[in-house]
Amino acid sequence: TEGKIVDGCGIRVIRNGRTVHVGVLDSLRRVKEIVKEVNVGLECGMGVEDYDRWQEGDILEAFNIVQKKRTLEEASASMAAALEGVGVEL
Repeated sequence: TEGKIVDGCGIRVIRNGRTVHVGVLDSLRRVKEIVKEVNVGLECGMGVEDYDRWQEGDILEAFNIVQKKRTLEEASASMAAALEGVGVEL
């Protein structure tokens, strides 16, 4: 309903409100051609790595995992807040 699906992103299959599979997007097609991404509102075909037990009504969520390194200032601020939360003063 929003965003875009990008080749190689993570896919979560939800059925009846429960996650039944989490995997990686294996193939992405639009109008019989292999594409790198599909924007919101467009139809496409998707293949998910190691999954083929689709049922009508399955909901697919696409996601990317981003690893961000904290800066020294962010680490210091979070440690100060944690120490303050337990009553330790610096």
